[in-house]
Amino acid sequence: MMDNAPLISVVMCTYNGEKYLQAQLESILQQTRVPSEIILSDDGSSDGTLARARTVLGDRSDIRVVVTTRNAPLGPAGNFSSALGLATSPLIALADQDDLWHPKKLETLGRVLEQDETLLLVHSDAALVDESGRRRGSLSHALAMTKTERRALRSGAALEALLRRNLVTGATTMIRSDLLRDALPVPEGWVHDEWLALVAALHHGVRFVEEELIDYRQHGANHIGATRLNAAEAGERLREGRSSFFARKAARNRALSNLVTLAPAWLQPGDKDALMDKCEHDEWRSRLPRTHLPRVLPVFSRWLSGHYSRYARGLVDVLRDLVLRD
Repeated sequence: MMDNAPLISVVMCTYNGEKYLQAQLESILQQTRVPSEIILSDDGSSDGTLARARTVLGDRSDIRVVVTTRNAPLGPAGNFSSALGLATSPLIALADQDDLWHPKKLETLGRVLEQDETLLLVHSDAALVDESGRRRGSLSHALAMTKTERRALRSGAALEALLRRNLVTGATTMIRSDLLRDALPVPEGWVHDEWLALVAALHHGVRFVEEELIDYRQHGANHIGATRLNAAEAGERLREGRSSFFARKAARNRALSNLVTLAPAWLQPGDKDALMDKCEHDEWRSRLPRTHLPRVLPVFSRWLSGHYSRYARGLVDVLRDLVLRD
């Protein structure tokens, strides 16, 4: 590491996370590149999370430690939005309360950002582990990340992938603090990591690192987890009502429409058009006939035109639009 390498803040959000917190904090403190500060924002835990955090972090003279809590929980997105604003370093790594970081996580991601000043966000693969720490595969495999998506995330064309679906997991992510100027606050309907990733992609500043740099723990208390789209989960998604599904889409697309209306200087015309086309496609889908048979021809026409592959999950959403009921 260079002597003049930028400092790194770690921002961790917690909520009733006492069980795994000590191991996670210790894995952060044992990094080959030690963070300059740790911001721990608690969302009103009722267990021993805060006491455990203060015991592990102790009185560190080499690391600035900030621990905050609140009475009224904000939820993961709100908690991270609040906590990110407290970080003072030029680089910020996001941390969940229940994972384990591999020793060179900060060193590896920090080096990637330092070597390319155009990057605003870098994220990595992860090993999926169960409650006991047993390996259950990789995050990229659980997300069913395709070769095309990997190539887009590695080549500066992340927007092509992220307009279809989110592929960036906050626990694997490091950002440049400059990103927060354009990305905060996180709008309604969006999770913090996917919004940060989208805004960074609109700046053409996202890079995916194939290396597994954390153990991403999956257990019954996860707020947000990684699951493979197997037959059971696909069936569950297809049982969701159309009204509910498209209400969530509409909330998310309001944020995209607002961004287009604001037209910040960094939003390039081609990307603005892509956001508008994404919103138009989702709006078109929401207006499909209520009965199934009249949907078939228009859905297949849009599929053949490429809309479902550019702005949705391809065949998965074709099937969704053919079978979802009100």
